[in-house]
Amino acid sequence: MDNEKKTRTREIHRRFYAKVTRMYYEDRLTHRRISQLIPVSLATVQRWCATFASENGVVIEKQVIMLTQKPKLAKPIAQPNDVKSLQEEVARLQKALKDEKLRADAYDKMIDIAETNFKIPIRKKAGAKR
Repeated sequence: MDNEKKTRTREIHRRFYAKVTRMYYEDRLTHRRISQLIPVSLATVQRWCATFASENGVVIEKQVIMLTQKPKLAKPIAQPNDVKSLQEEVARLQKALKDEKLRADAYDKMIDIAETNFKIPIRKKAGAKR
């Protein structure tokens, strides 16, 4: 009786494998959306897509399309011949760097004061756990 139950379970899983790979590669749904539609975890959907795509005869095209797309820049870069705008940009970035260094130093000082006042180690110690 256990063998019969296992074979039924395997058959149900095979149908899910085929459905998940078809939804991902042909219908172009995301792993997250598929995991919402079919009651399995996100990691399981990702593993099934990677493992069973060739077994179900699905051609893997979605990953190729994603790799060939060019990344979009958030802000256009200034033209090299516009020296004044480049100098302003450098000055702005240097000021931002100075502010961030000051902020990091303030956080370090705050942690030092908290460690001395409360006698609690806040920073992680270097080295492996034993």
